[in-house]
Amino acid sequence: MTSEGPKVGDEAEGSLVVGPEHFASVIVDGTPDVFSTPSLGALVEKTAAEWLHGFVESGQTSVGAQITINHTAATPEGKRVTVTVRVEEAEAPRYEFSWTAADEAEPVGSGTHTRFVVDEARFLSRVDRKR
Repeated sequence: MTSEGPKVGDEAEGSLVVGPEHFASVIVDGTPDVFSTPSLGALVEKTAAEWLHGFVESGQTSVGAQITINHTAATPEGKRVTVTVRVEEAEAPRYEFSWTAADEAEPVGSGTHTRFVVDEARFLSRVDRKR
């Protein structure tokens, strides 16, 4: 981790336009063609991970350990969903985020996300032992 690591209160934002690949119906047959909860979780994780990556040193990466998703409103195809992640705790190697999400009309979700900064080679070695 760089000496100027993430600090409590730091925020990052990410967004996407809802397409068919994000639909709930891709996950569960018979459900509506709206933005899925797993896609919302993926956007949260992507936003936090890409932002945190700017602070890790060579040979390090971050891994998600927990996500809490409160998905409160549906978003149809073609609408933009924007996520804001905020650092709530920054005690290396653990980083706790809160997050909110909104589409162009209203808030659509909130929750928490935990990431750990790890040595990439050591992490992959543990994965390889499972193969």
